[in-house]
Amino acid sequence: MRIVFMGTPQFAVPTLDALQQAGHDIAAVFTQPDRPAGRSGAPQAPPVKDRALEHGCAVHQPQHLRSADIERTLRELSPELLVVVAYGLKLPPRILGIPPRGAVNLHPSLLPKYRGAAPVNWALINSDPTTGISTMFMADAMDAGDVILQQEVALLPDETAGDLEQRLSRLGAALVVTTVDLIAAGNAPRTPQDAALATLAPKLKPEDGRIDWRSTSQRIRDLVRGTTPRPGAFTIFRGQRLEIAALSVLPGTATTGTKDTAGAIAALDRKLGPVVGTADGAVAITSLKPAGKRAMTGNEFLNGYRPAIGERLG
Repeated sequence: MRIVFMGTPQFAVPTLDALQQAGHDIAAVFTQPDRPAGRSGAPQAPPVKDRALEHGCAVHQPQHLRSADIERTLRELSPELLVVVAYGLKLPPRILGIPPRGAVNLHPSLLPKYRGAAPVNWALINSDPTTGISTMFMADAMDAGDVILQQEVALLPDETAGDLEQRLSRLGAALVVTTVDLIAAGNAPRTPQDAALATLAPKLKPEDGRIDWRSTSQRIRDLVRGTTPRPGAFTIFRGQRLEIAALSVLPGTATTGTKDTAGAIAALDRKLGPVVGTADGAVAITSLKPAGKRAMTGNEFLNGYRPAIGERLG
């Protein structure tokens, strides 16, 4: 099938690869413009652009899709289908109407749950036991189109948002290829979403990573998992931001936490790191990064900063 692919981050790369390997005709790839990155601020190409050029695909990087020139370009490309994966730009209705077989989107949740920009993060932050991926026919409303296929997966105990995103990107690539095959055969199902069951997964703000030590140990751990690697979980230590990359819920402490001990350093575990009280027990911080310093283990933090028992975080 002749396809125009639209995507930007690493999450979209496996789908582009899978469509190419399946023998589809990638008429062109649309991705976001190069952006300044790193300390130098030099423009950096999106991962999809790099992979598209490796495949020999024509690449377009418009700032938006609202211009007549973009519409004309897409019509001249004559795609049968648009495949959109984490593109990051809104597709106007007239663009969605160009390909005769429509536009398909891959979304990393079991729609209508977690419509929006950060479904992977919120599934972990909310301690969901499962999540999944969906393909859908795109509509003008965000993530509201008819569902084609879905695949449910269990969340792994130590999985971060970055880990889960990689896993779903690989599963999603295979699901998109199956979806395109069904569309080509005229057998693709269409299941309307129940809007009454829809929940939102808005883009995370930096402040969303702030740890509230008055939460339960498991909720705190899931916040860390769900905000790693971006935007990152953090607390305040001696007036400075302290990024928390990993922590462990300590067994046997489920009833020892109180409002007075939440956020206080309860012990100095030389194998794990500082032990901090929570609403229902305690956690050990095993990986962290003080402001302006390198990432370090919990034990390195104890040796370097010498926190005192009773000293508070947050």
